[in-house]
Amino acid sequence: YRHLYLYAPDGRLTRQLTHGDWPAEATVALDTKRRQLYFVGWQKSPVERHLFRVSLDGGDPEQLTRDPGTHGARIAPDFSSFVDVSDSLKRPPSVRVRGMDGDVRHVIHEPVPIDLDLTPPELHQFRTASGVELHAAVYRPRAESKAPVIVSTYGGPGAQMVNDSWGQTVDLRAQMLAEHGFVVVKIDNRGSDRRGLAFEAPIKGALGDIELDDQTEGLRWLGSLGYADLSRVGIYGWSYGGYMTLMALLTRPEVFKAGVAGAPVTFWEGYETAYTEKYLGTPQDNPEGYRRSSVLSYVDQLRGKLLLVHGMIDENVHFRHTARAMQALIDAGKPFETLIYPNERHTPRSERDRADMERRLLEFFQRNL
Repeated sequence: YRHLYLYAPDGRLTRQLTHGDWPAEATVALDTKRRQLYFVGWQKSPVERHLFRVSLDGGDPEQLTRDPGTHGARIAPDFSSFVDVSDSLKRPPSVRVRGMDGDVRHVIHEPVPIDLDLTPPELHQFRTASGVELHAAVYRPRAESKAPVIVSTYGGPGAQMVNDSWGQTVDLRAQMLAEHGFVVVKIDNRGSDRRGLAFEAPIKGALGDIELDDQTEGLRWLGSLGYADLSRVGIYGWSYGGYMTLMALLTRPEVFKAGVAGAPVTFWEGYETAYTEKYLGTPQDNPEGYRRSSVLSYVDQLRGKLLLVHGMIDENVHFRHTARAMQALIDAGKPFETLIYPNERHTPRSERDRADMERRLLEFFQRNL
């Protein structure tokens, strides 16, 4: 895990300030007079984020924010108070001034309650067969019978899908799908963020495999709850999530029956080297890893229904990725659908295009699950 260390001016380590199976994620302020360092991170659960204070002279960190959820902070110049910007599944973002004891001194912004008729997802944690603890968010439909399942995924490094934040509740695509009778599940697989090096490192050298092992284990766990029909499982994602969607359909066809892949990376030699080589090395040093990690290596295994979505002026994942996948699928005689936006970049921005995309996504899953 990432931790804080105090060094002398000559570069010698004085002491480690934080310890344990949790991360100190970012420093916020340093009080040189009182010799105290403020930082954000988590100690009890990776689905939350809190403000902490630790002495430069040693001792245990003190958690200053107590309300469940996600907190960000700015410290007053005299270190008498801090601005707490926080939210949770049940609470939209608010801005409060708190004393250093954590008590509220002044409310800057309190959201006006509006009945959005949105049910927050349920947050769960479970263990895989290999003993790894994973976290999941589940959006349940109102239907009583077993419902088809849609996995909402990103799955890549540096990101977290499951957290105690208002953004989870107002994920309107997940809410829309649940409203139309689907169970929607998000699972933070190994390789994702905020869980330390041992959790993030297993994907090094080959992408798109370990991540899907955890996603399929998560589906088995979900099936044990009794309300999910695992014979009807779909998946969708964007960017790395689009890559995950394609790899799921191609390498786990017995599990995933339909998928919507948005702006997917399909061959890692064609993506940004500064990102890719952190995890795969170079194609010259790791040709087998690149082959195993490429969507193009598995197109002949497609059995489920596929919708490819991409903006033609995508400056992040270039449209060439989808074009190569389309040609490979055609060459393999595999049917698929496309949704191409000529004037969109990495994420559709125009209201008309976004509305069209959501309508087409819903119709695709209703037709195929």
